[in-house]
Amino acid sequence: MMKAHLSDELYALYGIRSLTVRKGDVVKLMRGNARGHEGKVVEVNLKKMKVAVEGIIVRRTDNKSVQKWVDPSNLMIMKLNLSDSKRKEKLHRLAEEKRGISVEEIEKEEVKAEEMPEESKEPGEVEEKKEENEKEEVKENE
Repeated sequence: MMKAHLSDELYALYGIRSLTVRKGDVVKLMRGNARGHEGKVVEVNLKKMKVAVEGIIVRRTDNKSVQKWVDPSNLMIMKLNLSDSKRKEKLHRLAEEKRGISVEEIEKEEVKAEEMPEESKEPGEVEEKKEENEKEEVKENE
């Protein structure tokens, strides 16, 4: 009931489309006035079936700022909090079932994903950078 979709990168890594939201996960809002906002999950309320995300606040009529509660279906998990060993084991087990690869391979891919820069560049920008690097190398060789 408290599941949210995983980002494309996490889906490619684990082969799982959705996972339960937990405190400490980094999420992105996909619906509502704060669409596009990324923040850490501050609190999960199982009675209300809602999630509080860092940085999303609402002013009440008495001018106090309070956390806005968001439905987990309106979120996308961008980064998982894997500090809990049981959650990590479950995630690896599910990924092994879905993708058919071993836990060691999954851990190697996790390390690679953490080392990669998070900046998303357009294909044109990457090609321009490569061309600039090649020109610099040619100048250095001359």
